[in-house]
Amino acid sequence: MYKRIFSVLFFVLLGFLLVSCEKDDRVELKTISMFGGTDPHAEIYEALIAEFEEEYNVKINDSSATSDELWKTSVISAFYAGNDPDVLFYFTGATAKPLVDNKLVVSIADIRKEYPDYAKNISDSVIDPYAVTLKGFVEGVFVNTELFTGDLASYLEKDVWTWQDYHDIAEKLIAKDIIPFALGATDVPHYWIEHLVLGTLGPDAFTNIKDSIEDHEDAWVNALKKFKHFADLGWFGPTNGNQEHQMAEATFKDAKAAMILDGSWFAVNFDETTKVKASKLKMVPFPAIPTNEGGKNKVYMQSGFTSGFYISKKAWNDPNKRELCVKLVEMMTKTESIAKFCAGGGIPADPAVVLANQTNLQISMNSMPARTAEATLPLSDAAKAGTFIHLVSAANDYLTANETAIKAALKIFADAQ
Repeated sequence: MYKRIFSVLFFVLLGFLLVSCEKDDRVELKTISMFGGTDPHAEIYEALIAEFEEEYNVKINDSSATSDELWKTSVISAFYAGNDPDVLFYFTGATAKPLVDNKLVVSIADIRKEYPDYAKNISDSVIDPYAVTLKGFVEGVFVNTELFTGDLASYLEKDVWTWQDYHDIAEKLIAKDIIPFALGATDVPHYWIEHLVLGTLGPDAFTNIKDSIEDHEDAWVNALKKFKHFADLGWFGPTNGNQEHQMAEATFKDAKAAMILDGSWFAVNFDETTKVKASKLKMVPFPAIPTNEGGKNKVYMQSGFTSGFYISKKAWNDPNKRELCVKLVEMMTKTESIAKFCAGGGIPADPAVVLANQTNLQISMNSMPARTAEATLPLSDAAKAGTFIHLVSAANDYLTANETAIKAALKIFADAQ
């Protein structure tokens, strides 16, 4: 009996030893993302990883976690320690600067030299030079189409309005006793400040704020003085926009104002039970400011597509991993995958994405990247934390075109960067 037990144990142990000696010849990819913890996208991400492992017979060693400040630092530290992930889902912009400056990640341009169709489904206006973006937010002009009757109806057929279109539309709305734009300049002049500056000076003004203000002060002043120009034309109604944002929102929600400049998050205020119905709303870009008005004559968009998939330089230089990394990012960012990531909200970086039960408003917001030439983070996000208030608090000076006060506010803002 003891011999039988010993024999059984011997063969069981031998089996374990044989299994443990079996070599796993699969290529192993190391991945890191912020789709960890309670992130609502974790399930989608994990399912795509499992699908990729099965399709390409690859083992993926994933280390995803919640994206707090500690996590951000740990990712950079992993690169510095030589533990570079092969594929990384991480923030763009200043947060990723150490990775870019130290050439630790490979650029989209370099990848496309070998794989020309890489990330071609992503809008040019929102793709990062190094990261393939998934989704974000956009800012633009919300339009109550129900107020565009008679000679205004034809404007709704256009995807982008010109500077002259906006002036003609405003004039026609005023003739109908409708306020063209709801503006709460007292506490939220943000969107108008940012779009006027962007249209006048271009994205460089947001990425090199101090130098831009010091070198082009007059252009900044003239951009902000347009507040008074529009107020004098009656664009902001009888208050001239000198009211709180809550009052401005109420004017738009009550259908007394036809348009409001805001972010895609504003859409949650509307459905089919509200006075202004979601199905009757659309978003259009802020117009290009023509050169004869001191602008760049380009349709820009302010948006936040602030994270995406990177391929590390170390993985790119490994012939066993290069193509697999490209295919993994392509699986994560193909149209069908982005649709899944955006199902719970957010603007897709891929304009071909069609979400279930989309409203007309959602469709118009989703198409914003395709209708604009270039995108940038809002100035309030690009500026050093806590400094944008210096521009916001001077809103009354813009409405009165007080050049001395505007210059003073700009200097304080520039020096704070």
